[in-house]
Amino acid sequence: MGKTYAYNSIIIGFLVGLLVWVSTQKLVLGILAFIGVSIVGFIVIRLIEKAIGKGVDAAADAASRAYEKRRQQKNGENK
Repeated sequence: MGKTYAYNSIIIGFLVGLLVWVSTQKLVLGILAFIGVSIVGFIVIRLIEKAIGKGVDAAADAASRAYEKRRQQKNGENK
Protein backbone atom coordinates (compact mmCIF):
# COMPACT_ATOMS: atom_id res chain seq x y z
CA MET A 1 0.00 0.00 0.00
CA GLY A 2 1.46 3.31 -1.05
CA LYS A 3 1.28 6.67 0.64
CA THR A 4 -2.16 8.28 0.52
CA TYR A 5 -3.23 11.85 1.00
CA ALA A 6 -6.88 10.93 1.55
CA TYR A 7 -6.62 11.39 5.31
CA ASN A 8 -6.18 15.12 4.73
CA SER A 9 -9.90 15.20 4.00
CA ILE A 10 -10.49 14.80 7.75
CA ILE A 11 -8.68 18.08 8.39
CA ILE A 12 -10.57 19.78 5.56
CA GLY A 13 -13.84 18.36 6.90
CA PHE A 14 -13.06 19.67 10.37
CA LEU A 15 -12.33 23.13 9.04
CA VAL A 16 -15.50 23.17 6.92
CA GLY A 17 -17.53 21.89 9.88
CA LEU A 18 -16.05 24.59 12.09
CA LEU A 19 -16.85 27.24 9.49
CA VAL A 20 -20.44 26.00 9.16
CA TRP A 21 -20.86 25.93 12.94
CA VAL A 22 -19.49 29.44 13.39
CA SER A 23 -21.52 30.90 10.54
CA THR A 24 -24.85 29.23 11.45
CA GLN A 25 -24.43 28.85 15.22
CA LYS A 26 -25.82 25.32 14.89
CA LEU A 27 -23.54 22.59 16.16
CA VAL A 28 -25.51 19.81 14.45
CA LEU A 29 -24.97 21.36 11.02
CA GLY A 30 -21.26 21.72 11.76
CA ILE A 31 -20.98 18.06 12.75
CA LEU A 32 -22.92 16.94 9.66
CA ALA A 33 -20.69 19.07 7.43
CA PHE A 34 -17.59 17.62 9.10
CA ILE A 35 -18.73 14.04 8.59
CA GLY A 36 -19.98 14.60 5.05
CA VAL A 37 -16.92 16.44 3.78
CA SER A 38 -14.56 13.97 5.46
CA ILE A 39 -16.20 10.89 3.98
CA VAL A 40 -16.85 12.28 0.51
CA GLY A 41 -13.41 13.89 0.39
CA PHE A 42 -11.71 10.65 1.40
CA ILE A 43 -13.52 8.69 -1.31
CA VAL A 44 -12.85 11.29 -4.01
CA ILE A 45 -9.15 11.59 -3.16
CA ARG A 46 -8.71 7.79 -3.17
CA LEU A 47 -10.46 7.53 -6.56
CA ILE A 48 -8.16 10.20 -7.99
CA GLU A 49 -5.08 8.49 -6.55
CA LYS A 50 -6.12 5.13 -7.99
CA ALA A 51 -6.76 6.67 -11.42
CA ILE A 52 -3.36 8.37 -11.40
CA GLY A 53 -1.73 5.10 -10.32
CA LYS A 54 -3.35 3.20 -13.18
CA GLY A 55 -2.22 5.88 -15.63
CA VAL A 56 1.35 5.74 -14.37
CA ASP A 57 1.36 1.94 -14.60
CA ALA A 58 -0.01 2.06 -18.15
CA ALA A 59 2.61 4.63 -19.17
CA ALA A 60 5.42 2.57 -17.64
CA ASP A 61 4.18 -0.56 -19.43
CA ALA A 62 3.99 1.29 -22.76
CA ALA A 63 7.50 2.68 -22.32
CA SER A 64 8.82 -0.76 -21.43
CA ARG A 65 7.19 -2.33 -24.49
CA ALA A 66 8.55 0.44 -26.75
CA TYR A 67 12.04 -0.01 -25.34
CA GLU A 68 11.90 -3.78 -25.81
CA LYS A 69 10.60 -3.39 -29.37
CA ARG A 70 13.38 -0.91 -30.19
CA ARG A 71 15.99 -3.24 -28.69
CA GLN A 72 14.72 -6.16 -30.76
CA GLN A 73 14.83 -4.06 -33.93
CA LYS A 74 18.44 -3.05 -33.21
CA ASN A 75 19.47 -6.65 -32.63
CA GLY A 76 17.78 -7.67 -35.91
CA GLU A 77 19.71 -5.00 -37.87
CA ASN A 78 23.08 -6.00 -36.40
CA LYS A 79 22.79 -9.62 -37.50
